[in-house]
Amino acid sequence: MAERFVGFYWTLPVNWAGFRELPVDVSAAAAASQTIQYQRERVRRYVAGEHGELIDEIAFMDVRTDRATEIVEAELKRRVSKYAGRAILLYVAFDEHHRWRHNPYLRAAAESIGIELLPLSPEPIELDGRRFDPIAHFTKWRSRDEEEKDRLRYEATDGLRQALQQISSKRGRWAEIAATLNAKGVRSIQGDVWTAEGVRKLATRMAAL
Repeated sequence: MAERFVGFYWTLPVNWAGFRELPVDVSAAAAASQTIQYQRERVRRYVAGEHGELIDEIAFMDVRTDRATEIVEAELKRRVSKYAGRAILLYVAFDEHHRWRHNPYLRAAAESIGIELLPLSPEPIELDGRRFDPIAHFTKWRSRDEEEKDRLRYEATDGLRQALQQISSKRGRWAEIAATLNAKGVRSIQGDVWTAEGVRKLATRMAAL
């Protein structure tokens, strides 16, 4: 009887790029994220090489931009518990190299569910006719991520500084500033829309510098 597998493909949000949601459909998720596409292909090729059966695939986006979180456990319990003892959960262990995208919660969740977890090495493969090396990809991505975060931080603080000068202290000032910045298309340091509380917190930090 062929071994049965479930593929688990995960990624992180990228606020500065507006990448905050991942389609539930795996094919759509792979089209939206090269990281997901790579994991899907790596798993599918492994299963084919083992003459196994891929009975399900899960695409998942965590909530933090810089690390894995424990919310993966709830997702796996919802989607994978029914396969405990019946299939092996496959994933790409990016953290084999430089602890890229370390995810201890994935291992803990699999243990809690009682499903066997099999890590695959993040080796380069051909993707869309080109060699894709996930570790080189993450190295380049981290550099750009830092650059974009610096740009967002500068634009957000500069925009807020101007708004603070233009809008005097009064009741509802933080909400008015938030609305003004959003109307101008100035994004917050996190890359999303401003809120009154977000304005207040950043203004307080800036005043303390």
